[in-house]
Amino acid sequence: MKFLLSVFACLFSFMGMAQLKSPDEFLGYPLGTRFTYHYQLVDYCKHVASQRPSMARWQSYGKTNEGRELGILTLTNPHLLAKLDEVKSIHQQVIEGKIQPSNELPVIINLSFNVHGNEAAGSEAALGAIYDLVKDGGLLMNSSKDFVVLMDPCINPDGRDAYVTQFNRRNFTAGGNADPNDQEHFEGSTSGRYNHFSFDLNRDWVWQTQVESKQRLAFFQSWLPMLHADFHEQSFQHSYYFPPAAKPYLKFISNSTLALQSSVGQSFAKLFDQNKWPYFTSEIYDLFYPGYGDTYPVLNGALGMTLEQGGIRGGLQAQKSNGDTIRFVDRVRHHRALAVNLVEWSLSNNEQVKASFYQNHANARNTPTNLYKSYVIPQADIGKSAELIRLLKSNRIQLSQVDKDGTFNAFSFQDQKNQVYKASSGDLLISAYQSAAPMIQALLDPTPVLEDSLTYDITAWNLFQLHGIRAYGIKERLTGVDCKESSWLNQSIDEAHVAYVFKSDAKSIQFANTLISKGYLVVFNDKQVRFEGTDYAPGYLWVLKKRGSWEPLAEAANSAHIALKGIRSYRSESGADLGSTHFIQVKTSRIAVVVDPSFDVNQQGELAYHLTKNMLLKPSFVPLTQLFRANLSDYSHIIIPNGKSAELAKSQQTLLDDYVKKGGQVILFEKATSFISDKEIALFEKELKDSLVNQTPYEDSERHEISKTLTGNLLVGQVEKSHPLAFGINQDQIIILNQAERLIKPHTQWKSIVKTNSSAQIYGFVGNQVKKQVNNSLWMANYGLGAGNYIWFGFNPLFRAIPTQSIKLFENALLYHAN
Repeated sequence: MKFLLSVFACLFSFMGMAQLKSPDEFLGYPLGTRFTYHYQLVDYCKHVASQRPSMARWQSYGKTNEGRELGILTLTNPHLLAKLDEVKSIHQQVIEGKIQPSNELPVIINLSFNVHGNEAAGSEAALGAIYDLVKDGGLLMNSSKDFVVLMDPCINPDGRDAYVTQFNRRNFTAGGNADPNDQEHFEGSTSGRYNHFSFDLNRDWVWQTQVESKQRLAFFQSWLPMLHADFHEQSFQHSYYFPPAAKPYLKFISNSTLALQSSVGQSFAKLFDQNKWPYFTSEIYDLFYPGYGDTYPVLNGALGMTLEQGGIRGGLQAQKSNGDTIRFVDRVRHHRALAVNLVEWSLSNNEQVKASFYQNHANARNTPTNLYKSYVIPQADIGKSAELIRLLKSNRIQLSQVDKDGTFNAFSFQDQKNQVYKASSGDLLISAYQSAAPMIQALLDPTPVLEDSLTYDITAWNLFQLHGIRAYGIKERLTGVDCKESSWLNQSIDEAHVAYVFKSDAKSIQFANTLISKGYLVVFNDKQVRFEGTDYAPGYLWVLKKRGSWEPLAEAANSAHIALKGIRSYRSESGADLGSTHFIQVKTSRIAVVVDPSFDVNQQGELAYHLTKNMLLKPSFVPLTQLFRANLSDYSHIIIPNGKSAELAKSQQTLLDDYVKKGGQVILFEKATSFISDKEIALFEKELKDSLVNQTPYEDSERHEISKTLTGNLLVGQVEKSHPLAFGINQDQIIILNQAERLIKPHTQWKSIVKTNSSAQIYGFVGNQVKKQVNNSLWMANYGLGAGNYIWFGFNPLFRAIPTQSIKLFENALLYHAN
């Protein structure tokens, strides 16, 4: 008898262990009473997958910069789990118009949480919602509708853990201190909002610069969900925001998408009204910038939405200015309930969601609303369009090549006017007749007109203009053939050559450093030259052999995929000979980036990302407090990011000036000009007067405030293209993605590299009070001091790592200007 009791006890224990645990049981504390680390989120999702093996699957789709796992918990009907790949394939074929939609296809929805790591309620709510959906009696357990629910519990694990760790270190009161002035409500110098490189992942959907974005978008595009919900938090002083979205909208969002947005908003309102939870709609959060987690899915045919719980700086509890206290438990509860409500609404409205999605794609393929039906890049510009082509392909945009010659009335994106264009067979063609037509419209059509100017991000981003690519919009539908894909072929070398030449790019400094370490001499031409029938504009890099063989050069070039051209004689056909002083030696670059909590955190991250990931360099990141204790001569370049104005001590300024006089290069971003103490060369800010501030009615104050907006647009700058800092631009104008906070007057002692003329062209929104002030402003300049230079950027050429022409200006400052 005792034996039988023991057996039953063991069986009972085993059955209990095998049961699905709630998050509270699994974690050992109620959701919302503590902040959960990322590994615990993953562990719980894997627990659910193990306990619901017939309907749940955890799929890892990558790792973060700091090595944390990225993954999706897929929830689906038991009869679909084993054939998800087949479902995905059929779904994609419908999108491409290869087969017709079927009623048997499931509704496919994607819920994403915690793209900003310090908006912590999302991930906790994700666990709660998952449990509510698949627990015994849960919403999905006996659904009569077919579904695929993709749950991403944490898009930004590095940021989340940075926030959780900092909060735990700063919190000394059990349950949290509601005083909003307590240190636990303030993060340290490393904000959990951003990823490892201090990038905002919710601005990176289009550009896909960050490893998290690249991996997530690969997964997203493999499915292309019909609905995507992005769970955020806003200031803890606010209530809860859900759709309908605020204006401005991209005008080509379909009526069916807008109708669904209104319908789901009504479902959310009913839920919140029943629980007496305050909320607001149709304010702040718009559908204009294409790189958000709501707009990007919309441009891919889906119903996309942002959901914002009041909670940033809320800690575990925080007293609001109205006297109420918002608790983390409540923030989690609101997100959790809404997530379940959203899935329920999606199942109830599955036919409308599917019909809208597939019709959006059919309309894109067959009747695109793009201003132009064909976008053409001439063959001569295809070679310099590699980055643009990569970006288009990463956003599902299909390319081809024009299959026959023709003459058309076309819009020149470079000249911003209509003109006759002779298209040639082989030109690159982007046809609007494809399922990605809305994305093409958003990225390639001329700058869209704002329906309402109260938006909170950049308002212009035309890719042809950003890249400086000659391209044409044609209203007729052109036909094309598949692009010819080229593959790298290893180059052979000829020992008889006296030199090899290559065109500079982002990797040139690292490549030049490698060649110098191998004993080669690397030089650049500062004037145009002609060798063996080829003209070389200023800025090409030439490799000269001091001794030995060319073989190490060939190995390095083939490894880096850098195309070389051999030169057989020092004698040029025109311009300077190869032994002339117009061929200037390139020296090894040793770069220091000055870092400080008072500097722009995003710009420090952008510098770190571009230097290490794109340029493949190994800079030092030197704290400002350590800079003048170091031997400055150890560095060829010192980069000082934008930040609060901070004057140096006189002894420090003397050290910095002495460094420059001896050949050092100091690159200053925006307000970092405060590091120059010499009043005679100080750059002066324009005064942006506001004479209307006291006459503006209160109801118009918000709109009056944006009339002073300077940032978020594209500016046309006049460039001094013969200067080494502008090598490779090869034209008199350059497009700047403007994020400047101030306007600077030209200065007679600073060499102007980029400036606006007396009638500056601006694309996108700029406030009417500052528009005229943009004219005749300085945007980049150089001040020579002894053998070195102060180089100043009045804007951020590395903004969000968005590929632009102006990145070349920054790279030139490192490549040519220490020489």
